Amino acid sequence: MDLMTPQQVRGVLATPSRLVPFLFSFAVYGFAGITVPLMLLFAGGWFLPKTVDKGPHLSAVPAIIVDVLLLGLFALQHSGMARPSFKAFITRRVPEALERTVYIIGVCLVMWVIMLAWQPVPHVLWSADGVVGTVLDTGFWIGFVLVYAATLLLNHFHLLGISQAYRQYVIQVPDATMDRLQVNGVYRLVRHPLMTGLLVAFWFASEFTVGHLVWALGLTGYIVLGTYLEERDLIARFGASYRAYAAQVPAFFPSVRSLFGRSTR
Repeated sequence: MDLMTPQQVRGVLATPSRLVPFLFSFAVYGFAGITVPLMLLFAGGWFLPKTVDKGPHLSAVPAIIVDVLLLGLFALQHSGMARPSFKAFITRRVPEALERTVYIIGVCLVMWVIMLAWQPVPHVLWSADGVVGTVLDTGFWIGFVLVYAATLLLNHFHLLGISQAYRQYVIQVPDATMDRLQVNGVYRLVRHPLMTGLLVAFWFASEFTVGHLVWALGLTGYIVLGTYLEERDLIARFGASYRAYAAQVPAFFPSVRSLFGRSTR
């Protein structure tokens, strides 16, 4: 983000109509900064007192029903609020610079509901130690890092809503356009590295329970559906450029061609 001048700092501090919306977006950014890593640790079964694998729970069948309903709530919120029609609905009620902030609030609140209400089903499907266990656990952390790497390449601050509010209320310049097809870095290998990171984090675990399977299957289904809807929007936005990019680069996992084919040019 562009740096503030002393004059801009004084102007923001002296104008509540500029200061309050920016502080609100900053608070939501901080809320997301806590929620996202906790969600990943929850999904991976790491460190937290309650995770996808362990914690107080109902018996197996009611637990699975509750978990499926929770995942359905996430899919409804996440995809519904991402649709252009819903964005238009929101921006009729809040400033456009805060539309992404409202979306992030929705995502975080639903994720907290899921983590708090989740019903583990602790029957172990596999438990690996030694080299295999180390590989699986390392895979989780690779996915964890890839999630953050992908957001940084996409413009981390814009993705989490703070850039829009900063430009609108602090430095008061038009929002930098995001209408640019990203094909650099890890995007040369896969079209959706953020989703790749999530998939790897959800499926790689040295101990994998039935509850973990419900989580991984449910969110994998959402990722596939959500990516399909996102790609329709990307084709509508970028047209032939995106079609050509999609023909060359896989959606989620690198191919031999994407790994080595470009380096020979």
